Amino acid sequence: KGSFTGATEDKDGWFEIADKGTLFLDEISDMPLGQQAKLLRVLEERKVNKVGSRHSRNIDVRVIAASNKNLEKMAMENKFRLDLFHRLSIFVIEVPALRQRKEDIPMLLDYYMNFYATQMGSKVCKIDPSVIEMLTEYKFPGNIRELKNMVERAVILADGEVLNHKHFRVNGNTEKHIDNNESNFELSDS
Repeated sequence: KGSFTGATEDKDGWFEIADKGTLFLDEISDMPLGQQAKLLRVLEERKVNKVGSRHSRNIDVRVIAASNKNLEKMAMENKFRLDLFHRLSIFVIEVPALRQRKEDIPMLLDYYMNFYATQMGSKVCKIDPSVIEMLTEYKFPGNIRELKNMVERAVILADGEVLNHKHFRVNGNTEKHIDNNESNFELSDS
């Protein structure tokens, strides 16, 4: 309160809210270098300062960070702080891109179809096998988010119980947009 124009009340920051719990930082590779330095300080000291405050508050937060880029490579190229990478990479879980685990596509299609059908009160309950085959061959440059949005759109367009080709819009020319070495990473600082 009062630390800047318009600040009429105290508000807890994300680290304060997550105290004694877990904070998930998505797409950490997009964080500006200046912010990375501040994050590193918080992780190292386990303290935060409210804007305008002279007093620190101790925090106990487990941080899980995710990236769709190779943070180690970015750190070697000075595009991500190497010290922050090491702090976050205590435990790394590499999740291959969807195109590298095509066997998961039918299960994910079924899951999202049921999820959106239930959410929208739709009668959809089946996906045409030829659609499953087509999508299993698709490269999914947008990864699971693309699949999820594709199924949501299909359920919206559905006029019966079965999702078929007319419900799916697939970009047929995706090869040039794909980096086959790309993976998703989740890092944890416990």
